[in-house]
Amino acid sequence: MSPKRYEAKLRLAEAFVRLVETMPAERITVNQIAEAAGKHRKTFYYHFADKEQLIVWLFRYDLASGLADKFPEDLLVREHDAPDNPLAEFPFYARRIEESGRIYNAPFFAALSYSLEKRRAYYRCIFSTRGPGTLDFYLHQLFFPVIKEDILFLIDREIDRQSAVEQRALRERLTGNAGVDFLAEFYTGAVLSRYVERLNYTSARRTARDIIPFENVVHDSLAALIRQEIEKAAREPGAEERKRKGDAPCASLA
Repeated sequence: MSPKRYEAKLRLAEAFVRLVETMPAERITVNQIAEAAGKHRKTFYYHFADKEQLIVWLFRYDLASGLADKFPEDLLVREHDAPDNPLAEFPFYARRIEESGRIYNAPFFAALSYSLEKRRAYYRCIFSTRGPGTLDFYLHQLFFPVIKEDILFLIDREIDRQSAVEQRALRERLTGNAGVDFLAEFYTGAVLSRYVERLNYTSARRTARDIIPFENVVHDSLAALIRQEIEKAAREPGAEERKRKGDAPCASLA
């Protein structure tokens, strides 16, 4: 991605970053941002509707730049269902599926971590405010759908390994309720909360050697949980009879 194409937006965003490191974000005015960037107030509104849009844009720009540098195009995920969204051109997720069907997304989470930690002081201030209208809230809405897609992919992968007779009942059991949404919300929230927490610590507290055994913990643990649920279904009383009839009961992953 060429920074020159976004030069005006970056200049305003960088000015905001500098201001945030000296005063609370909520106290910073559009006039102050424009003045710090050497621009007119009208220039700000030409590029951004408000501060909140600027905050989201800068996050998406930084993350997209990192993803474009580290991943081939076919692994990148964009918001294709929102063509009018000015951020739709920016990839925000990368999904790497191995030949075995395992989702290996440790490199994506590393890229996400880097995009936050390279502006550590700034994001520490931004994430001090949470709730509707904040970056924290936006990120939950952004990543929930792709984590849910990953869960559904992992469910299908495990179900496809079962007999044709079992597949329909298992799919209904695992996806016919709110369990998938619960898992997607839980893991999305857990990951984002962990990254926000890490912004308050120095990188010296964690090393590559420490992380290696657990680097794909999100998707590997999801896969293990789904596999466990399928194995549990096979052990239930009357499971063999239900398989023959194709009438397994619904149950929640949660």
